[in-house]
Amino acid sequence: MNKNRHRTTNLIEVNVLARLIIVAFLVGIAALFFVYLKNQQHAVGNQARITEAALRESQAKNEGLKARITSMTSRGALQRRLDEGYIKLDAIRDTAIARVTPAMPAEEDGVLRTASRDPASRFGPGAPQRTINR
Repeated sequence: MNKNRHRTTNLIEVNVLARLIIVAFLVGIAALFFVYLKNQQHAVGNQARITEAALRESQAKNEGLKARITSMTSRGALQRRLDEGYIKLDAIRDTAIARVTPAMPAEEDGVLRTASRDPASRFGPGAPQRTINR
């Protein structure tokens, strides 16, 4: 009975245990980050849905207002308002009309003067003072 008796021990390798704990921790953090991103995605989706509904509502309101403006500015509506006395039309006076006269030749030869900075021109910054003062 003098055998070599080894005591049986359950050895736990610390480096393997530490690696498992670190891997489990990283997987847990990744899972929490994934859940956070999914929650953000749903929140942004709800906000986009609300914004799109408000946009559709505004577009419908604009279409209604455009139809109302069109009906208020139609010839029949304006004639009805004129008949009711709500609006009044005045004739345009001759003094209020702006008339544009046709272009006149600048030189005797019939050539129209252009707005250029030609140094050979009689008028402009390079011209002698006596021609400018005429």
